[in-house]
Amino acid sequence: MNLSGTKICGFAILTSVMILFLYCILLQNGYAETNVSSGVVNGIDVSKLTPQEIEAILEVARQNNINPQLFEKVEKTVEGNKEALKRQNEKKSVKEKEITQDKKKDEYKSVKEKEIIQDKKKEEYKGVKEKGLIEDKEKDKEEDKLLIEKGKEVVEDKEKPEEESYTKPETEKEKPLYIFGHKLLSGLPGTFEPLSNVPVSRDYVVGPDDEIEILMWGRINARYILKVDREGKINFPQIGPIQVAGLTFEEMSNVIIGKAESITGVNISVSMGKLRSIQVFVLGEVKSPGIYTVSSIATVSNALLYSGGPTELGSLRNIQVKRGKKLFSTIDLYDFMLKGDTSKDVRLMSQDVIFVPQAKTMVSVSGDVKRPAIYEFTDNPTLLTAVDLAGGLTPRALNHRVQIQRYHENRFQIILDIPYDQLKKAKDFSLKDGDQVKVFSIFDESRNSVVLYGNVKYPGQYAHKTGMRILDVVPDLEALNIDTYFDYALIKRYPLEAMGYSLIPFDLGKLILNNDDSQNILLEPRDEVYVFNKSMFVERTSAGIEGQVRDPGNYFIDSKGMRLKDLILKAGNLTRDAFMGIAHLYRIKKDTTEINLITLNLEKAMNGDPANNIILEDQDRIIVHNKWDFKEKYIVSIKGMVSNPGEYPYAENMTASDLIRIAGNVKTAAYMEEAELVRTNIIESRQVETSVIPFNITLALNNDPVHNKKLEPLDVITVKAIPDWWGLKNEVEITGEVFFPGRYNIRKGEKISELIQRAGGFTEYSYLQGAVFTRESEKKIQQQRIDDMLSRLEEDYARFSSQETQSALSKEDLATQGQFLAAQKALIAKLKLTKASGRVVLKMLPVKLFKNSSSDIKLQGGDSLYIPKEPATVNVLGAVYNPSSFTYNKDKTLKYYIAQTGGPTRNAEEESIYVVRVDGTVFSSRQEPSFFGASWSQDRKRWGFWEKFEELPINPGDTILVPEKIVKPTFMREVKDITEVLYQIAVIAGITITQIF
Repeated sequence: MNLSGTKICGFAILTSVMILFLYCILLQNGYAETNVSSGVVNGIDVSKLTPQEIEAILEVARQNNINPQLFEKVEKTVEGNKEALKRQNEKKSVKEKEITQDKKKDEYKSVKEKEIIQDKKKEEYKGVKEKGLIEDKEKDKEEDKLLIEKGKEVVEDKEKPEEESYTKPETEKEKPLYIFGHKLLSGLPGTFEPLSNVPVSRDYVVGPDDEIEILMWGRINARYILKVDREGKINFPQIGPIQVAGLTFEEMSNVIIGKAESITGVNISVSMGKLRSIQVFVLGEVKSPGIYTVSSIATVSNALLYSGGPTELGSLRNIQVKRGKKLFSTIDLYDFMLKGDTSKDVRLMSQDVIFVPQAKTMVSVSGDVKRPAIYEFTDNPTLLTAVDLAGGLTPRALNHRVQIQRYHENRFQIILDIPYDQLKKAKDFSLKDGDQVKVFSIFDESRNSVVLYGNVKYPGQYAHKTGMRILDVVPDLEALNIDTYFDYALIKRYPLEAMGYSLIPFDLGKLILNNDDSQNILLEPRDEVYVFNKSMFVERTSAGIEGQVRDPGNYFIDSKGMRLKDLILKAGNLTRDAFMGIAHLYRIKKDTTEINLITLNLEKAMNGDPANNIILEDQDRIIVHNKWDFKEKYIVSIKGMVSNPGEYPYAENMTASDLIRIAGNVKTAAYMEEAELVRTNIIESRQVETSVIPFNITLALNNDPVHNKKLEPLDVITVKAIPDWWGLKNEVEITGEVFFPGRYNIRKGEKISELIQRAGGFTEYSYLQGAVFTRESEKKIQQQRIDDMLSRLEEDYARFSSQETQSALSKEDLATQGQFLAAQKALIAKLKLTKASGRVVLKMLPVKLFKNSSSDIKLQGGDSLYIPKEPATVNVLGAVYNPSSFTYNKDKTLKYYIAQTGGPTRNAEEESIYVVRVDGTVFSSRQEPSFFGASWSQDRKRWGFWEKFEELPINPGDTILVPEKIVKPTFMREVKDITEVLYQIAVIAGITITQIF
């Protein structure tokens, strides 16, 4: 049995290793494939393009006559210096090092420039330093903070890590472009239904199902509504049938009036009534192709609206109307949308086909044009035509640069920049399908302005004038907001010749308050003037409050005379639980940073007492206590036979009956004549004295003053149960072949036989030998024994697999150690999954014989009895050639069933074969006979000289187990055999043997 498990484990491990090896090979191949780059080139980067790609770009430039001299040098390089490309690859690493060194030089240069600027700043700030407002070491850090005021954030060019300076900047995300004209045709069909009561035109063609209204007055007064029949006629009373189908409305009116003139003295008026419906086909690249029923006055645009309009692939400029087998009309909707020309929006006839083909050439125009979108072209598109369709350039468009992105021959992308003015003078640039035209905008920054930021009343841009100075934008105190910081203001200057900026500080107080002209600095275009708030330089004083106020937190001290009451009111006032006797204030000494604790009377402080309502200082922290913190919270407890035992808050006038009712009252099983009240008294804060006070629950609930004791803090009431109370939830379960299976409440001392009688007894199909009786208490004991056995096996495994043990092994032992330890490890793994069933082996007999027998034990709550049907099989497991289940044959013995499996294998331990009976008992070939070979027969219930073990009778449902041989090293002879371990588990724990095998 164990060698078979070892083989299975070994085979599983070998299979897993092979699968893992194959998976690694596949993963390695996939990894090599995913690292193959696609090599897509974006933009004209000559150093990365192949000669063929450069030649394609040059061809585009030649065809459109655009600055071919720009590509002349590149063309010569490709034709005459092919060897230079090889040398370029060889020198690539050298160039990279040189580039790195140049970048380091530039970084060093910028650092030097910063140091020079900082030296200049230090000289200018010298007077400010003497006042102690700004220190040299903190100056650089503060400059960036000073550039934020009232939500205006100025982003500085801060130093970036080295790896960030080489990061490709993210491009600005543009809004997605829509296909021009699609929004017009994407409405709901109901929005575009033609009106049925509109007058028809004179050229309207009359057809079947149209209604004609005829009004006659004079000699004959009548009104007729005549419907055109399928033959195209109307039946005019007093005149007869008239053929009208195929005539226009004007022609039909003349015919009817002419017929009516035969009646003397009659006037007649002809008009159209309800119009007929027609069916048309809308096909091709439309969102909902199909057959549509529309009014007879519907046009092509109406039908397109019904179908949801063209798809993204559909054409708006080549919509075909087919009537019969001929092309009746071609419609360009751009004329309708851009020029308002609806002359080609023809009226539909029945069975007309509207076909929307695919668009041929699509070009997108984005950027600073008046109508950015994707446009469709029917002939050779040009750049000027595309820009004109987009509405032309906006006023802020940069006409020095129009960019075209093109996908060349489905191989790579090229980019061309063309001045817009050049297109008007030279040959226009031809576009291709998929081209993307982008018009850039002028830089937003004004070059002739000065910008004022910060704590001022009128921030914003000011037009720069020659000789303009600071007082021109900040003339006096009226231009400043309150809390302006006068000791420091700043000019940020962007010289045109330098790629950066410089910071020029000035003293605003000297300029405004002292009229110091030396601070009135001359301004230059693009200067930014910053005026700061005091809070940028001076930290505002604040005090914190916590505890029993409605909104605890930190609050600014608005004035020098702010007091404790003011802070409490600022925090939303006191809560109802505030303790008015004492409040505490923690104050930090500014010179020593020590913390002092000040105790105040809160009630007096709220009444305005100056001694308690003290003036607050910066970083004060006030704590308002909870009044309940100064009163100990006592509890009382109740346990035993009440609905909700536990701890409850103590109240001054609480009695024993109050606590019982608070706990949900007593249960049915409560012993009402006597309960206990345990009281704990503390004597002089040194000694604890406990007393037990009995009382009658019934009298206490009736408010008897002797028994309904008044409770004291920490009292504990215990409600006892009625002696010998069995409880209402002591249930057992009986299932299987009994007449009334189910769950039964039992009385104390009830036996199994009584339960069987209550369940109606056994049915005729019951198999008493296979009865399974389980008990929860036994289940816990059995599981503990399994756990103990598992612990011992793990200890043995750890001890004999240790390095010390292996070093002491002989060659013979080393050969068998691996096999034994593998088998033991497999057994340990199996046992960890094994759970005890709690089965108690019973010899079940008919009720009359079973009653009062040794197996007729008393029941306990949670017991379970299962009476199965007679099984039809016998199980053979372990070291046999074909472990399986076999049909039961009452005349066959152990030997027969083992033979059915092919017999024991070569590694079978035939001397250790054992049988687990269906009732849980075990028979083993190792059971020792008693005196002179005689032994006790469990089946026959007597002593005798019986047949050999292999001739043992087998019952339905029995399990035959053939263990495997385990060869032990000599140093493991004292370890119990695995077969014996399994045998003990099966017998002692009472588990089902199939849980292990």
